[in-house]
Amino acid sequence: MIAHLYIHVPFCVAKCRYCAFHSHPGSEAEMSDYVESICRSLDSAPPLQLQTLFIGGGTPSILPATLWQRLLEKLPRPSAEFTIECNPATVDTEKAALWQRAGVNRLSLGVQSFDDAMLAVLGRVHTTAQATDTFHLLRDAGFTNLNLDLMFGLPGQTMSQWRDTLDRALALSPEHISAYSLTLEEHTAFWGRVQLDDELQWAMYEQLIATLTASGYHHYEISNFTKPGRECVHNLAYWQGKDYLGLGPSAVSTIGLRRWTDGGDEEHLTEETKHTERIAFGLRMLDGIPAELVKDRDLTQLLADELVQWRGDRLQLTRRGLRYADTVAAEFV
Repeated sequence: MIAHLYIHVPFCVAKCRYCAFHSHPGSEAEMSDYVESICRSLDSAPPLQLQTLFIGGGTPSILPATLWQRLLEKLPRPSAEFTIECNPATVDTEKAALWQRAGVNRLSLGVQSFDDAMLAVLGRVHTTAQATDTFHLLRDAGFTNLNLDLMFGLPGQTMSQWRDTLDRALALSPEHISAYSLTLEEHTAFWGRVQLDDELQWAMYEQLIATLTASGYHHYEISNFTKPGRECVHNLAYWQGKDYLGLGPSAVSTIGLRRWTDGGDEEHLTEETKHTERIAFGLRMLDGIPAELVKDRDLTQLLADELVQWRGDRLQLTRRGLRYADTVAAEFV
């Protein structure tokens, strides 16, 4: 039985300047065809006994309420966590009520910044006021588990602007905050036009950790912070190497030693590949990984470079290791 399902919605109001994900503006007819294709995929899916269901994008909340009604009627309810990603200004009370009735119990709001100048730089189509209004709309609709997505290290962003965004986020008291440094990807508007300041990004990351942990949030994964008991269960499944099914354009499925996309690409994994991925992704979590996963690995240099450390019988990234997490992961894959 498959316990974790991801559904990718490929539609957005407009393409953000940093975004390399599969997404594009779509007509209502195209969205309708997409929803019907997901329904057909569910009919032919392996047996599902879901613990988590995550609908991401793109901008899932851009789907009209009538299409949400159709999709939600088809989807099985997960036992633990049902997340939908949404963007400010694409949510209304009708959609929020539909999600509530369907058992959605976690929403992730793509705010990115509480600074209108930075939102314009990113190419976001909402304002700070719309982000705040949407958050309150979701609270008023009865949602008690809300995540805010934030970004830092943006072109022209100052430390003062970043502190202000953090303060505004904390004033809303979300249950969870995900914060990512800007990365430059090919085939995006920023590629070749923007330069990043690595030292400023690191200083902003340090500010993020200090600010959120001082406000009672638990830093449980490199980019994720939570109030007690509000960790994203779906993402934990990824980081712990559990099987999952993905539906929709560019969605990936990994079940056993088979990995494939809805686009037809397929990869046959080895036990060694699965094991190394379990190490690399597991080290993203601040709690680290059990010693048995690395019992045959030479950790001498990583320990000497103070990139990893032992805490009891678990291997964890050090504070310095958080900065070079990709380098550490590369040592195992």
